[in-house]
Amino acid sequence: MRKLLNLTGISLLVLITILAGAIYLAVDTRPKIAREISITPEQIARAKSILDTHRYQVLPGTSATIRILPDDIDNALNYLAYHLGRGYAQITVHDKTAQVQLSLPIPSEIMDGYLNLRATLTEINGLPEFSSIKIGNLYIPGVFANLLFEKFLTWLQITNPDIRAGVDAFRKLQLSRNEVIITYYWKGWGINNTSHSLINLPFFDQQALNRLLRYHLFLNEKNRRQVSQPIPLSEILALIMRETIRHAPHENVLEEFRAAILVTAFHVIHVPFKLIIPEAANWPNPVKINITLDGRSDLAMHFMASAVITAYSDTILSNAIGLYKELEDARSSSGFSFNDLIADRSGTRFAEKAMASQDSARRMRNIILSGIRDDDLIPQWSDLPEHMSESTFKARFGAINDPRYHKIMDEIERRVASLKWLHY
Repeated sequence: MRKLLNLTGISLLVLITILAGAIYLAVDTRPKIAREISITPEQIARAKSILDTHRYQVLPGTSATIRILPDDIDNALNYLAYHLGRGYAQITVHDKTAQVQLSLPIPSEIMDGYLNLRATLTEINGLPEFSSIKIGNLYIPGVFANLLFEKFLTWLQITNPDIRAGVDAFRKLQLSRNEVIITYYWKGWGINNTSHSLINLPFFDQQALNRLLRYHLFLNEKNRRQVSQPIPLSEILALIMRETIRHAPHENVLEEFRAAILVTAFHVIHVPFKLIIPEAANWPNPVKINITLDGRSDLAMHFMASAVITAYSDTILSNAIGLYKELEDARSSSGFSFNDLIADRSGTRFAEKAMASQDSARRMRNIILSGIRDDDLIPQWSDLPEHMSESTFKARFGAINDPRYHKIMDEIERRVASLKWLHY
């Protein structure tokens, strides 16, 4: 018995020593990658094109191909690394291979340091395989790396149905320095195969769905009484924030606030929830009512759309989508409008401020309930150029890298930064 205990103790000591050595080799004191996080309107346009092709042209029971530029994958991976872990990433694609680098800070409550990963992916028979992985100074051979990745992927599929659906759909990967080609098999949405407009986003568990439905029904009931006249956005926000107090007077204010922003946006923009939540297919549509910001419904739409994107992602994506929308408008009949951009930026900063922490959400809720008006939500905008055609925009402001464009954008940022609620 004593020998068994001694053997167990020695084995445990060896295991701890190996683990400590692995941690020592894997953890670095500084990141190997630190780069700018950027998403351009052109990348938003290409991503939208891919989504539109899938939604409107790919039928259930058929295979489809996605072609993605390596630079788009590189920027998207870097954005996700920053958004999910405050890290940085880089991918370099060659013919049949790809080099992936990732630097992630270790949570400070665990230890100080960074995990710097460098991996080589190789295309073999249309499937990606790891040739090698290096974490810090810890080298992991490809055989073990692929085994660990398979186990990790299996666990993810068990815990997340969206990942399981993605893995099931995947068929083939082709790597080249000019493009990455992904082939997949589309089974359908599983809820309503005839509805090609649905986008099943993995944000909403049952608790979140219940929260959204509760606020949606609340606003529908209130708005039915006022369908004949415009309602200021500040009043709608005050209504729904007052309702959040009933359900979260002190705890979990942030999630209640986030849900309230999303529900308000759907009521402002007049779109059904099933567009992004298949489980909401049987929910009643938002009551159609004219909700305005400083007298204009388009400003309310821009404000709330940007607020929602920021609340569920961040300001980088929100700003890129807002600018993409205005560049698209310049090519259409509505034209490019800087007052839309000031509404976008105001909505972005509004959600950014509220989503910073539980205390920030609570303070913003109190600000809304203190009696703010629409002109507290958005600064002076009426003197900004609007409804410019593409040719007019180019004649007056060149392009988005032109000093003339930057001058007016700096003025917009200055005005937004002067909003009082940003300084509470």
